[in-house]
Amino acid sequence: SFSHINFVIFSKKEDTTMIIVNKDDISSAVKQAKAMIKPSLLALENSLRFTAKQSRLFIRTNSGGVRFTTMIPCKCDKGKIDFIISVRLISSTLPFFTSESVEFIPDSRKKVVLLKSTELQVELKTIPLEVWASCKPRTNWNIDVPIKAGTLAYLVERTAYASDTKDSSDNRAMLNFSITPEGILNVTGLDLYRFAICTSKDKMDDFTKMSFTIPVKTLQAILPYLKDEEIVHLKKYTNEYAITSKRVAIYGHTPAADYYNIASYLTKYPSNSIRVDRKIFLRCCEVAAITNRTKISINIGENLMEISASGNGGKVENRMKIDGVVKSKFCVNPLFIMDILKKCPDQEIQMFYSKDGTRPLFFRGNDHIDMVLPIQC
Repeated sequence: SFSHINFVIFSKKEDTTMIIVNKDDISSAVKQAKAMIKPSLLALENSLRFTAKQSRLFIRTNSGGVRFTTMIPCKCDKGKIDFIISVRLISSTLPFFTSESVEFIPDSRKKVVLLKSTELQVELKTIPLEVWASCKPRTNWNIDVPIKAGTLAYLVERTAYASDTKDSSDNRAMLNFSITPEGILNVTGLDLYRFAICTSKDKMDDFTKMSFTIPVKTLQAILPYLKDEEIVHLKKYTNEYAITSKRVAIYGHTPAADYYNIASYLTKYPSNSIRVDRKIFLRCCEVAAITNRTKISINIGENLMEISASGNGGKVENRMKIDGVVKSKFCVNPLFIMDILKKCPDQEIQMFYSKDGTRPLFFRGNDHIDMVLPIQC
């Protein structure tokens, strides 16, 4: 077992190699890396690799098919120092250190690492570097798309609701990134009951047409650590992808993108449409969902739209003014409609519908298209 820890108070041990880091920096970096690790019986997947090169310390993970790297400044008195520690040991040890800085001192055989400060020393057993030998990240990519970190965060936040995240191995737990021939970046979430497409307002000047998918949970985990970055790079090589910045990077494999070919859905775009006030529509759906959280009825008339539901011993009817021309009636899951209306940034939203109420509902705004399939009334 690699679970080994010794506490030593005020030892006089001398070593020839040393890494000095800020305690808050190393604690934050370990917390980031730990969030990327999935529970596993393998030592490799439950460990962190520390590599110091002059003034930078890289902390890396390799868990669940996803590799994560973060970097913090350090002082290193040797050209390169490399070792692996169990994430459980390092994350449970660091809170005991209260000094401003912490020293990492590996022994000459790299079997243990001494964590040292002015008031405390802790010796942690390392994991052999050989377990990491075949896990080097790729350095050459045939697609490299720079994007503003704020834009990436907005696109992901706007579309993630439309991907089912219960099973991270399912394509429905992914978001698809694609660049059109015009140089526009689209992000798509899709779970067969609904989809969401959001378009970047920034046009790519130097672009390559591409399409690949990334797990929603991976994106949501890394985005908080990109908030201070200005530019993020989306990279792809065959079925490998990466999201990198100056400080952090994450690597993984993408499944086939054919699942996200939504051309067949867009051909079903109904011709009838109305413009509705987003906040009023959302409020009507929320009230109707109190009575029935799985099905509400939407009845479109010439000047009014009625949102109603019955169940739980009661009935709700809400009406709002519209400029409708074609009458229609359909039933939908209220949670799906509310997800769209909550995420939409527009005050007014255009809703496309069919006369017979059987075709998908489309909601279109300035930079997005959302779709919901109707259900049987």
